[in-house]
Amino acid sequence: MNRTVRRAAVLAGVFLAALGISLAVSWNHTERTETVYALMEEPSLPVVYTEMYGTEKNRLTGYRQEMETSVARDSLTILSEDLQLPVTVEEYGSAPLTVQYEIRSLDGARLVERTEVDSWTSSDGKSRIVLPVQNLLTQGTEYLLHIQLSTELHGQVHYYTRILWPEQDYAPEMMALAREFSEKTLDAEEASSLTLYMESSSTADNSSLGDVTLKSSFSQMTWAGLDMVPAGEMQVTLRELQGIMGQVQVTYQLTRASEDGQTELYDVEDYYTIRWDTKRLYMMDMKRTVCQVFSGDRSLFSGKRILLGIGTDEAVTREKSENGRYLAFVFNRDLWLYDQNDAEATKIFSFRSSADASGRSDYDQNGIKIVSVSNDGDVDFMVYGYMNRGAHEGFQGLSLCHYDDSRRGLIEEKFFAPSDRCFEDLKRDVETVCRLGSQEMFYFMLDGAVYGIDLSSGEYVSVAEDLTDGSYRVNEDRTCLAWQNGTLRDGGSVIHVMDLDSGATQDISAPEGTVVRILGFLQGDLVYGLSNEGTEWFSNGRLRETPMYALEIVNTDLEPQAEYEPAGLYIANVTVDDTRVHMDRLVRRGENSFEYRDQDTIVCNTVEERAYMEGIGWYASEVRRKLYFIQLDKEVNSSRGVRISAAQRISGEESAMLQLESGRQPQPCFLAYGRGHLLGVYQKLDQAADAVYEVMGFVTDQYQRVLWNRVDRASAKTLRDPWTQANDMLRNMEDFSQIYLAGDGTLL
Repeated sequence: MNRTVRRAAVLAGVFLAALGISLAVSWNHTERTETVYALMEEPSLPVVYTEMYGTEKNRLTGYRQEMETSVARDSLTILSEDLQLPVTVEEYGSAPLTVQYEIRSLDGARLVERTEVDSWTSSDGKSRIVLPVQNLLTQGTEYLLHIQLSTELHGQVHYYTRILWPEQDYAPEMMALAREFSEKTLDAEEASSLTLYMESSSTADNSSLGDVTLKSSFSQMTWAGLDMVPAGEMQVTLRELQGIMGQVQVTYQLTRASEDGQTELYDVEDYYTIRWDTKRLYMMDMKRTVCQVFSGDRSLFSGKRILLGIGTDEAVTREKSENGRYLAFVFNRDLWLYDQNDAEATKIFSFRSSADASGRSDYDQNGIKIVSVSNDGDVDFMVYGYMNRGAHEGFQGLSLCHYDDSRRGLIEEKFFAPSDRCFEDLKRDVETVCRLGSQEMFYFMLDGAVYGIDLSSGEYVSVAEDLTDGSYRVNEDRTCLAWQNGTLRDGGSVIHVMDLDSGATQDISAPEGTVVRILGFLQGDLVYGLSNEGTEWFSNGRLRETPMYALEIVNTDLEPQAEYEPAGLYIANVTVDDTRVHMDRLVRRGENSFEYRDQDTIVCNTVEERAYMEGIGWYASEVRRKLYFIQLDKEVNSSRGVRISAAQRISGEESAMLQLESGRQPQPCFLAYGRGHLLGVYQKLDQAADAVYEVMGFVTDQYQRVLWNRVDRASAKTLRDPWTQANDMLRNMEDFSQIYLAGDGTLL
């Protein structure tokens, strides 16, 4: 096929994909697309790098949809004193036709600047563009930068980062130290200087190369003597710069020749938290995460094991068919299926590409969730996050797929639901509700709502809407969803309980004059509280909580299991884990006044065995230390007899485009970030701070504005005029209402 014909084919394919995405669908019905069978196309979108300190940094991935501001959490770009920002576009055959950018406040509400760039230079497949940022920024304040490239092949492509014109810029030294640290760990002699920053401890776990920190041993930090060779360039990204605190991410790949001559490939992420001081830079925290890429080589199938290699608990999941014949597993974002009877392994899905030298196919902001494995070897699975390549390249969202084992190599996409939210949010949603029930009904959560889609007809319904953190709970095995029609603090008139297998819904209605509040699941049983209407607890003029007079525990059929109603006392600050209910007990002193009495705990004596990591094991290797494997029921007689295959086709015949617009506004909350990842969402600042304290993290509000971090603290501070510095807080004390955040982090 000559270049002209190939170009026409690409243009036609892109046009058809864009047309399908733009079709509007009704709320309860989806449009079918024409049947399309194709291999997954190679990545084609351009990549943007921002230039800082004379070199290309902060690799930005392109989106073919406008995104929520939270996606900009992935990088921070520092502006020079003249505010001119050079960027480089790696075109990959798709040169920009027009370039414009806009700068907004982090919440996206205030437009600071919108500018179209008139000229730029292009050569050797690269475009160098200078963004002439106007002098409208406040020094020391972060903003959202949104770059839009118009391209011939892809139309508008969007890139996001945060920008900062710093009052004091310590980022160059921090980024240099991070890169130097990662490079030196590959050379034991060079690495000797790193002991200045390490805090090796005799109590540290040095069993796995997949998880390394500053407390690890020197041998652990320097790859236990393994001959690791870099594959490609290290990508250095500035993630945070708050005063004297900086966080830098370094991602790269390494290869190694195994003892039997095979080439092993490893994905590596080093995440650094660095503090500036007048004397030197201090390494406050470092976390290395390593995960091997499973090659599927026959030598990895031995005895009753499929050897995966170096990794982490979070990188591997496994599901088994009811008859035990088929095992589906995900390792490092690749999905495989193994037939124990026929000793056949099939690589079902992966974004990785041996033909892609750019690294775009290896972008890690996506995941795979195994939904079900049938007795015939069919696998339902969800691909979520950023779509690295294929028909949905450049889109963020959820894609439900079905692998048909009887039709060798065929994957059918059932639906694709685009989303403008960041990968961490999508991951939380998928981990909360992602269930295939009876009658081909599939239930999933997206952006504060739970949907059910009939896979046979393509029709879908909204099961629950406007869910906020704390107003809903899911049991341990993700088969039961409970939600209330009220806020977490106040409760509501009813709690809805849904069986995600059968689709049946039951209600718990509050007795007259009371409200009910969902609290959590205790070994599969639902725990909820009851409060009298109008009962409120005020402290220092602020509403703290609605105390409860009783707790109820019911099973999934809503049959009472236990009741807790302390005479003359009220209950507050309830937390439920898998086996215990913890609470504070209060004494009423007035109409809206309560006093702390003591704490109490309800203990569940029945302990259920968890299925977490079932069928997944590890053993200690003298060479590579902790190695993960999939446990088999039948022994592999000979690795040479194992057949290896891969899915060959993706069909769009059954695919439906779901345009799910929730319209939900950001809810007041505290987001805890540590080591480059979202660790949790909390209703109180102190809870969020506790979650990130040990890992030197930080806390933001719902608009991604940093409220607290542990590292940006001077060792000493003198308040020469404390009353003046406290004036802003004091003059607003009388205006506190329910929408404000209290000083202790409690939502008012």
